[in-house]
Amino acid sequence: MSIVDLDKVDAAGKDKKENALRLMITDHLDWEHEDTHLEILQDKINAYLQYIESKQYVEKYSDEFLKFYIDIHFKEKITEKCVDFLRVVSEQLYPENIFINMHFE
Repeated sequence: MSIVDLDKVDAAGKDKKENALRLMITDHLDWEHEDTHLEILQDKINAYLQYIESKQYVEKYSDEFLKFYIDIHFKEKITEKCVDFLRVVSEQLYPENIFINMHFE
């Protein structure tokens, strides 16, 4: 799975310590076409939000989560525009107990 597979969760698992569901996005794309890359990232995040809101995870993981994490693993160094985008998204999701974490290879 990868960022371009919009209909799939790249990886997921329970975080028992925080009573949270962690969803992972694997982003292998470069930033040559920054706007297109940001659109794809936005679409993937929106798909994950739909997954959370529709509680598609319940059958496999239960319905007892207090928090949700979207862990984005970037292969390439991200741009300033991406940082700004993720900051805004994080601020919007914070009241819903949904948090975005960035990881770099």
